[in-house]
Amino acid sequence: MPNESRQPLQKFPDEVIVALHEAGITATCMPIQIDDGDWQAAFFYVLAPDAACLKNGKLLGGPFTVGLDADLHEHDNGTMIEIGLEVITPIEPCNGIMLFLTGHTSTHFDALKLLSKQQEIPLFIGDQYCSTLWQQLVPVNDTFRAGITGLINEAVTRDAVIRMTDRYDPDAVFADTLAKRQMI
Repeated sequence: MPNESRQPLQKFPDEVIVALHEAGITATCMPIQIDDGDWQAAFFYVLAPDAACLKNGKLLGGPFTVGLDADLHEHDNGTMIEIGLEVITPIEPCNGIMLFLTGHTSTHFDALKLLSKQQEIPLFIGDQYCSTLWQQLVPVNDTFRAGITGLINEAVTRDAVIRMTDRYDPDAVFADTLAKRQMI
């Protein structure tokens, strides 16, 4: 639900802010609890201060159409799952990519497992200070959930083989992936 009141904007959860800032990223997916409910994976997206969809620090429009896609990337040192997020905001869409290694941290695996089961995914869009400008639920269908389950199973199986050869190195996978993206 949008924050249209005169009250101060809510901030993203502290652990999300830390993860975004430590990694120097603008989009992430993390397990959270909303209002003491069940754990669920949620998307967090930080808009650039000069984003075309912002006017005087306020986000234009909403609710937004959200597109998701997922892919598996095979690397010599591990397997990465990529989830692309496209939020169709006024003027131009906002795009983000979230990268997951199932054996890197439990947060990656937990978020993916939750995504494979949820009927909808909370999306939080914030400003450069991680203040929530907009939140909504993104419905996902059986095909998306089955696709995520398939990617998890493939990544875990492939990484088990890589671990047996002592080549598993999630940091190398991240570094190589980021270096390739900067070259594009």
